[in-house]
Amino acid sequence: MTAEEATDTYVSTPYGLVTKNGHWYHVSESDLRGYAGSVLDHVSFDALIRWADAWVESPRTVALWVFPILLWGLPLGWAVGGIVALYVGWALVSPSVPTVSAARAVSGLRSPVLQGIVYGGALSGLAVTGALPATFVGLGAFILFRWGVIEWGMEKGLRPLRRWLYPLPVTDQVLRGLIVRAALKHRVSVPQVDAIASDILANWRARTESASPPEPASPSAGNENS
Repeated sequence: MTAEEATDTYVSTPYGLVTKNGHWYHVSESDLRGYAGSVLDHVSFDALIRWADAWVESPRTVALWVFPILLWGLPLGWAVGGIVALYVGWALVSPSVPTVSAARAVSGLRSPVLQGIVYGGALSGLAVTGALPATFVGLGAFILFRWGVIEWGMEKGLRPLRRWLYPLPVTDQVLRGLIVRAALKHRVSVPQVDAIASDILANWRARTESASPPEPASPSAGNENS
């Protein structure tokens, strides 16, 4: 890997970009810079990737910030049901509504230190009032969300719904949307942005096929090769 292929934000691969958070964008850096065009005169390339990562993870961030409010305002069962519904709903809707300002805000709200301070205060308050079940549930939710366990557990059910809703993988859907919104915000033209979809799908299929295990050879083929 050369210095040009790696940054603090992402690594360039034959199938696109992979970020330090483990998200894949199935388009090459050079092609993506071409699609973004004049947008990059106003927003840095690294910033676009960081904001896209933040928006991809926004269901977790939104759920983490809303859950303490629900624990304080609702019975425990309703709070848990509400946060599950919010997480699933936002995970399905958010890829269609990325905006530059919202992605920047979510990027700041991802701070583990800030989240830890909020949860420390909220859960301490619940404990003082004697709401120990809510306190322990809140602590458990914070740990599971921060470790990505809840995302991992829900991904299998969300994946087919997202594929039905969106033509592109979620990461690419978000990044493409951010480029379009940034272009509108700064009043610049991105005439080639529609072409990004075909390249994304081609790289996505190529990466998927390369990751698939080879089909087992038939017994007859094995005998011929022996």
